[in-house]
Amino acid sequence: MTLGYQSMELEGTPGHRLIVYFAEPNTPEHDALVLLDMLGSQPSPTHMPRSSRPSVTDQDDAAA
Repeated sequence: MTLGYQSMELEGTPGHRLIVYFAEPNTPEHDALVLLDMLGSQPSPTHMPRSSRPSVTDQDDAAA
């Protein structure tokens, strides 16, 4: 995967830098970053409220 990047110094924070990675539009790399962003913005099962977590019976029903 080929990505571009930009590194910026943060005022008032000596020695700290913000590094931003990006992909050119309409490339497979861009599509991959969009997918990664979508996956990263979804809550993981360990952070979901108990009422939203699928139960063992729900998973068994889905497999049938």
